[in-house]
Amino acid sequence: MIMVEPAAERKWRAFTSYLKENNLIVASLVAVVLGIVLGVVLKTYVILTDEQQEYIKFPGDILMRMLQFVSVPLITTSVTLGVAGLSISTSRNIALRATIYFIATTLIAVTIGLILAVIIQPGAVNSLGGDGTKRDTDFSTIDALLDLGRNMVPQDVFQACFQQYHTDKPKAFVSSNSSQIYAAGMRRGHYVDGANTLGLIFVAFLVGLAINSLKKKGENVLVPVAKAINDITKTAVNLILRFLPAGVFFMITTHVLEVHDWQTTMNLGKFIAVILTGLIIHGAIVLPMIYILVTRQNPLKVIRGVSPALLTALLIASSSATLPHTLRCCLENNKIDGRIVRFMLPIGTNVNMDGSALYEAAAAVFIAQLSHIYLDVTQLFTIGLAAAIASVGAAGIPATGAVTTLFVLTAVGLPVRDAALLVVTEWLLDRCSTVINVLGDCIGVSLVHEMSRQELERMDHEDMEIGKDLKQTT
Repeated sequence: MIMVEPAAERKWRAFTSYLKENNLIVASLVAVVLGIVLGVVLKTYVILTDEQQEYIKFPGDILMRMLQFVSVPLITTSVTLGVAGLSISTSRNIALRATIYFIATTLIAVTIGLILAVIIQPGAVNSLGGDGTKRDTDFSTIDALLDLGRNMVPQDVFQACFQQYHTDKPKAFVSSNSSQIYAAGMRRGHYVDGANTLGLIFVAFLVGLAINSLKKKGENVLVPVAKAINDITKTAVNLILRFLPAGVFFMITTHVLEVHDWQTTMNLGKFIAVILTGLIIHGAIVLPMIYILVTRQNPLKVIRGVSPALLTALLIASSSATLPHTLRCCLENNKIDGRIVRFMLPIGTNVNMDGSALYEAAAAVFIAQLSHIYLDVTQLFTIGLAAAIASVGAAGIPATGAVTTLFVLTAVGLPVRDAALLVVTEWLLDRCSTVINVLGDCIGVSLVHEMSRQELERMDHEDMEIGKDLKQTT
């Protein structure tokens, strides 16, 4: 006699199985809820000093430090192995496809942000006034482009692990014994804290390309060394992710405690709606549509496979820190070829920031509307170009949106004093933008993988033929 399992018991078994398989996601979501509750309770009933708030913030800082610590070896070894494992012709084709995808999606994201901000005009109703006469010209688009070039070719690889080059314009001053003005208009460069990720990627790309050019690249000692470091780093990431729920709990609690003016946040609700609408359009319509048109396949499978990485991006608001989890999802869940994943993801994490570009473009228009400044087509084009440049090579860590928005504002000569309002919404919009950043990378990796499938199979066949010839000769 065949025993039929009751429906209730079957559903319960499926539910418990889901909890076991996704225990990290469930624990992280619970940590978010508990963090909000604790933050509201402490903010309402307990008066905390700045020192006590730093104690609460400490575990979250430890989580971010651990994730950023493993990002440098993971990025460099992944790019090196990805390039070394591809044939020269295949590398060119994949790099070309990836470049076209990155540029196209970034420009589309910027266009969406500009169109929504111009049509909805989130800053036109609740204007805070201002004559818009003050200008801050410490940055320029040319300086940003030159800095990108300098950082891409670092002088010292070890220095690139913790510093990057930045050009600023020093303030003019008058000599004490004369009326002559010194340093006016002069631009001076210096190194600032923050990993030069673009430079590290470029060096890793060159090393992988050099290994690939060798006739006996399989015998090169750097390949197994890079693979060993990559495997060790992935193991360390799995250990660090066990601390994710605890770190997220204290991070969310800290964010709730740091919000002091809820009324200002409500006044910016229209701007938040514009950004969220743009991100939804780009993430739910544009990116899946591009994938469908190119591959003729269902993008929901790709999104479902990388959903754990998207949740991690939402929780910690850092595309760089999410990279280890994104790599694992693309390799294990979506079964994408490791050569494509290791080649594209580290690069895309730092140069393909669709959500950030959309946010920065819309934020610049929003600030102009608050200051009663009319933007013509040329200025809108400049804002779009500056937003695209600012998103390339961004630090990939939380709370960088307000900093990069200052560059976009000054590139067009807009006043930066009202940009402080954006900090109020940073904790929410930065997380949503990071999700779109990671989603854009994952869609791009899967898309290029499908387009390059035949080339990868041909390369595998050639490797097998070479292996057979070696066995016959021995």
